[in-house]
Amino acid sequence: MSIDSSRMGTASFYKKAMRILRLAKKPDRSEVFLVIKITVAGMAILGLIAFIIRIVIYTVLGRQEQL
Repeated sequence: MSIDSSRMGTASFYKKAMRILRLAKKPDRSEVFLVIKITVAGMAILGLIAFIIRIVIYTVLGRQEQL
């Protein structure tokens, strides 16, 4: 690979990156709140699943120790 071809790769990448940045837009307030709601709901669901698994494990292990 020569020096010229690596420079062309960098220039091509820069042009593509600038095109993407021009097309990108800042999210409005409703989009931000939607992402926050989805994130909080996902964390709550994962926490609930972990809590249920922990309760099940403690009840199973607790009963085995009593036997």
